[in-house]
Amino acid sequence: MAKKPTNPYYHPEEQRRGAPPRPVSPYSDQRAASPAQQRAAAARRKKAAKAKRRKRRLAVFAAVLLACAVLCVAVYNLLNNLVTGGGGVLPGEIGTEDALKGDVVNILCAGIDFEEGREYPNGMGFTDVILYVSFDMKANKISMLQIPRDTYIGEATTTGKINAVALQGKSEPPIAALATLINQQFKLPVDYYVTIDMDAFKAIVDAIGGIEVTVPFDITDDYGNTLHAGTQLIDGATAEFMVRQRHNYGNADIGRLEMQRYMYSALLKTFKSFPIKDILKVMPAYIQYVKTDINLAKMGSLATKVVKVPSENIVMFKVPGEACMVGSQSVFTVHLEATANILNSYFRPYSAPVPAAELSLIELQNTVPDVDSGTGQTMDSIDSGTAQWGQGNVDPNAAAGGSSSAPAA
Repeated sequence: MAKKPTNPYYHPEEQRRGAPPRPVSPYSDQRAASPAQQRAAAARRKKAAKAKRRKRRLAVFAAVLLACAVLCVAVYNLLNNLVTGGGGVLPGEIGTEDALKGDVVNILCAGIDFEEGREYPNGMGFTDVILYVSFDMKANKISMLQIPRDTYIGEATTTGKINAVALQGKSEPPIAALATLINQQFKLPVDYYVTIDMDAFKAIVDAIGGIEVTVPFDITDDYGNTLHAGTQLIDGATAEFMVRQRHNYGNADIGRLEMQRYMYSALLKTFKSFPIKDILKVMPAYIQYVKTDINLAKMGSLATKVVKVPSENIVMFKVPGEACMVGSQSVFTVHLEATANILNSYFRPYSAPVPAAELSLIELQNTVPDVDSGTGQTMDSIDSGTAQWGQGNVDPNAAAGGSSSAPAA
């Protein structure tokens, strides 16, 4: 057998030597690590890796959170601009005094009527429905004041009537002219406004599937259609008929104001029981036809408070007064003393009373007694069917001419 070649560089002493040691970093611990030290080092490496992953996740979460915040702000601004219509706000000097903000909020609500064939250069029609709402949040009460559309205000308009103030005013938004006049003549602060196109009122009622309302007696229109008395679910067209009809009453426009209380009561009752699906259904119609300077945040805050107000704490009043003639046209003139009493008792809960002599309202005559000037009418009395107003105000001639076979539409 051939011998294996021998390595000329082989030396027997090499058999007793291990592999040459690897160079050691001058910065390392030259001593061999014990098992315990090795486990500690592994734990430290694991902890560091875990901390690194946590930081990475936090960074991703922060980025997502920031993106969501930016998106929410963008959506809020978009919805807020849609809800407010991008309209202007009321002058600050006519609002509630600073000491009472948070306790009371006062809102001017107006229904806008546009006559067919007439031009409206500033986009504002006649404010044929004027409702001043004072929400005493501290006492959890709401007082509502109906101001007749024909209220005589002097030479502020060419007609002398309050319903033309916003139409003929030069302010922006146009409703600010009406809010300013109410502040000056009634001495009432106005914080916000809400206006609705009367022709679109029925669209909003239809959007929520109708509204349940109490009709105090049969109402007959000029065409012989009759809306029968009783509590019933009505559609938008019938709701508009209830709000607009005035020829069925012995005192015309004043009777219409009193009938409108039944609609206000029904709307408030519906709103207080609104499920979220109905809010979503009515929102497109609301955005299209309603203009307001109440932003989404304030609107949400007020809504959560309004739903907690019991119906017996919601009281409706009409400005005391009577119809009279100025030249060739009929107007409504206020009764100063009775008006001052109502305003001081129900609309200035934390402010000093304003005597009748300090109001800038014009009283042309005072010959008839005032309706509900002392106590008003609670929403509870309407809801329960105990409200007193009704049959005594029906015009017999108008009622006799109607037919009970066809519902109003």
